[in-house]
Amino acid sequence: MISKLIPILLKRGERVAVLAVDPTSPISGGAVLGDRVRLTTDHGDDLWFRSIASRGATSGVAGCTDLVAEILARAGFGMVIIETVGVGQLEVEIAEETDQAWLLLSPESGDAIQLLKGGLLEVVQRVLIHKCDRPGSDDLMRWAKDAARDQGLADPIAVSSEQGEGIDEVAEAIIDAASSHRESPDAQRTRARLVRRIRRRAEQEWLKRALESAGGSEIFEQLADRVCRDEMSVRQALASILPDPHDDGRDR
Repeated sequence: MISKLIPILLKRGERVAVLAVDPTSPISGGAVLGDRVRLTTDHGDDLWFRSIASRGATSGVAGCTDLVAEILARAGFGMVIIETVGVGQLEVEIAEETDQAWLLLSPESGDAIQLLKGGLLEVVQRVLIHKCDRPGSDDLMRWAKDAARDQGLADPIAVSSEQGEGIDEVAEAIIDAASSHRESPDAQRTRARLVRRIRRRAEQEWLKRALESAGGSEIFEQLADRVCRDEMSVRQALASILPDPHDDGRDR
């Protein structure tokens, strides 16, 4: 669908960047990063398309997604589209990283269950029924309309990348949303995104320093060996590397 939208957005004068997040294998650590192969046309310098690996992140995006998006925006790309790995009940971090989050649902894939997850619909601004040429799309659209209205959202848009149906309507909706944001930026949402970014970077640095202080990753192997030999319990292993919350660090 993104490959169908890009030519329309470019024709309307947008500079578009696409970040497609690909799942990283928990076993090998590899990722296919093949989303770009769906683009069969060279659209020039006004399009930048890159796949990035999730690298173990469980939130549907990669840990660097927000930083990459900011760099692209500062580089002059007025529209940055982020395709997530997918979302469920909890993987809604994308809603905190973007000005708008849109949910794509497809028939024949069990996506109707997503409509029962109130937390998911509470954080999106639009619902798209993709592959609307497939059986079951009418029922999914009807359920999506009811769910969207319950949340005060605009009606979902039916889209078929295969048939080209709805693509122009989606492009117009995206452009309208972008124009509205440029005219009246959501300062509160921008601030919340900065708070989240600072907090996450701080948590990563705290974890890194704490791990180094505890003895590095090898300490877990050593403690596991001691637990296996019944020399200590898991609780005791944790106590040996975690600081005492009642210790203020001063000599007594």
